[in-house]
Amino acid sequence: MAARFTLTQNFAAHVDKVLAARERRFEDVSKHDGLKKQDILDRHEEGSVIVTKRAFSLADKLPDALKALLPSSFLKLVEVARFDTQTKTNRFEVIFEENPDRLQMKGETHYIHESETSSRREYNISVKVNWALIGGMVENQIASSFRKGIEKDYEIIQEILNKDK
Repeated sequence: MAARFTLTQNFAAHVDKVLAARERRFEDVSKHDGLKKQDILDRHEEGSVIVTKRAFSLADKLPDALKALLPSSFLKLVEVARFDTQTKTNRFEVIFEENPDRLQMKGETHYIHESETSSRREYNISVKVNWALIGGMVENQIASSFRKGIEKDYEIIQEILNKDK
């Protein structure tokens, strides 16, 4: 059974301002506690879709006891995100390239315009780890860590939006 979660975050700003702040958050990571520079492997456009491929590490997301039970290569993953600028929807998948059946992490984020001063984003994420005995623990740990990262990202976007007021 996969670990799944949904999360809705509200912003007191137009959706376009939220998306602009989202893009700006990595301009200077030293300004934001807990934010790390992204390791972008590729970024290109396919019509209205921005495709980003980046290195994704689980090294700081799993406790040492679980890491000891997994091959070190499992901690180094690749994320492919496809952000549709027209629908304001981001679809992403994180894979373990060495053995894609071992880990399936997929999600969607919808950025929704409500009014000139209100918008929200909705996440729907699933994590499935196929590993005897420890798969469920690893799933829950990854999902929990991912949720915390989304919450931190929300705080940073809010901070950027507040500075722009």
